Order: sequence, then C-alpha cells, then structure tokens
Amino acid sequence: MRSLQRTCLAVCAVLALSATHANAQCVTKAAEATSSTADSAKWFALETMVQSVSWGLWPGFVATGQVAGYKIKSQKYKCSQGSAGVTCRGHATFCKTG
Repeated sequence: MRSLQRTCLAVCAVLALSATHANAQCVTKAAEATSSTADSAKWFALETMVQSVSWGLWPGFVATGQVAGYKIKSQKYKCSQGSAGVTCRGHATFCKTG
C-alpha cells in the first residue's frame, strides 16, 4: 500500500505542478491522491499542493500542518471509493500573509 501511495504522490505532484493559476498574492493548486480513507487522501492531496507552492514549505507543513507565510483561502475535494482505496481530487488557493 505504501508503494501505491508513493506512486500516486509522484503522479499527483506532476499534475499539481501543471495546475497553477497565479495572481499577485494568491496561487491555486490542484492535486489528486489515493489512500485508505478520505481524510488521509485529502491530507496527501493537500501535501502535494503545498509542495507545488514551494518545496521549502513542505517540512513545516508535515511537522505542524501549517503553511508558513500562507493562508489557505479555500479547499475543495471530491472523493470516490475505488478498488485501490479512496481517491480525492482537490484544489486549494494559497494566499501570502503579511
């Protein structure tokens, strides 16, 4: 299951990098992840979106669940059950703070 999650994360990272919309202070990212539960699939998708905003934000996000210097303005997910687990497709808008 772990190798499936890692494979999905790698594919999701590529998708997230190609799904970028930016303005002066905000950026919207999208990602897809599959895991055993909807909550963990959403977390993995958000993790991939954070990575696509900046790899430098990722360690802090994993440690604290926060995205330093950004406010997540909106998050939306659509999840479905499949043979490999729950797959969630999501998008979020990250806006710089201060």
